[in-house]
Amino acid sequence: MDLQGIGALSAAGIAGIAIPASMLIGRWQMRAALRTAEATSQAGLAQAEAAYRAALDAVRAQADATHLQWRRGIQREAYASFLLAANRVQELGERFVVDNEAALSPEAVRAGRADIDDALAALKAAQTVIELEGPDDVAAPAAGMTDAVQVLGYHLGKQAVYERAWGRLGRMVDERTPGVSATAVRLMEALAGLRSPGGRHDPEARIDAQPCHDAWSALPPNTLDDDEFRALLEGWSSRPPTSSTAYFDALGRFREKEASFVRAAKIELHGHPAA
Repeated sequence: MDLQGIGALSAAGIAGIAIPASMLIGRWQMRAALRTAEATSQAGLAQAEAAYRAALDAVRAQADATHLQWRRGIQREAYASFLLAANRVQELGERFVVDNEAALSPEAVRAGRADIDDALAALKAAQTVIELEGPDDVAAPAAGMTDAVQVLGYHLGKQAVYERAWGRLGRMVDERTPGVSATAVRLMEALAGLRSPGGRHDPEARIDAQPCHDAWSALPPNTLDDDEFRALLEGWSSRPPTSSTAYFDALGRFREKEASFVRAAKIELHGHPAA
């Protein structure tokens, strides 16, 4: 074979080798492109997932903050309503006492009692809300305030009866009817006799209430009812309801629990007690 034929064969062989090599290189390039595309896709998915999680966390954080703000608003309103209700019972009771010093109609007396009962019902309802909302550090002093207020309301109610009876007795003394005026004075003197000479009640002394009963029986019918006469006896044999140790103890408990309630409420709402 001459040189020209050998060259042709060599060229054909090189061409035959070049075709598989180019195919192999193309395959490698394709695989590399696929890997690059896959890596890019995974990176994009990871970035998209991270962005989704970040957005979801932001939505959750906003929802939690909104819910917390809403709950704090509910708690703040419940705490304020409870404080107003507790002090309103005491305010209405004290006003009822003052009103009974004057001549009140039976309708006015019933209306005053109904107002106090309604205020007590509102107080108990407000306390129930606080027990549901919590926490216990707030609910516990609230329960103590409610107990103390009920005791205060009880004594203020009795004091109102006492004031009404004493006012009626005083007006009878000023009456122009001699018999009524003299009997009213006699009842006053009998009541004063229930006290010791020094002006203080002696718990060891024996109380003779018969002169009081005699004078009361001599008054015109329906002048003083049983509750009013009993209030006068109790007030003069010991002391008026709002001057009793039980009343002052309840008042002290109320103020103590109120301070504890306000302090705990501020911590719950603000995270620290306000100065």
